[in-house]
Amino acid sequence: MLYVVALIAVILDQYTKLLVRQNMFIGQTIVVHPALRNIFDLTYTTNTGVAFGMFQEIGSVVTVLAILVVAIIIYYNNQLSERDVWLRLALGMQMGGAIGNNLIDRLFLGSVVDFLHIHYWPIFNIADSCITVGVIIMVILMIKEIRQEKLVQQLGSND
Repeated sequence: MLYVVALIAVILDQYTKLLVRQNMFIGQTIVVHPALRNIFDLTYTTNTGVAFGMFQEIGSVVTVLAILVVAIIIYYNNQLSERDVWLRLALGMQMGGAIGNNLIDRLFLGSVVDFLHIHYWPIFNIADSCITVGVIIMVILMIKEIRQEKLVQQLGSND
């Protein structure tokens, strides 16, 4: 499942970036719908930093870290039980995002293509979204696990 999710994330990310590169010029903004004019648009930009354009000067370090993260995810995936579906989904999204942004874009284009613009938020892309949603899922799973452990401890202390 991890590899399927990662592959879907990479394909969606790279396809949308290809559409942007072929149909827009850097700096161009397209209003998706008049009602969304002050909320959301498509704005083509590139960056050499990490998510949301931060830390522009460490782009090459990020590529090396992405390779390491992908290797760790693959290793960790092999340690998971078959029941860890949500964790595999989260890791697959993170892996796909890391491959899309930090490997394919940086190695072949020299920078990351960003185009999703929610106003008052840095411009991002599908890979950034996958990484973010994957992390959110992992945080929810961790909170759930902590709560279950506390419940078990409370039940154990009541005996």
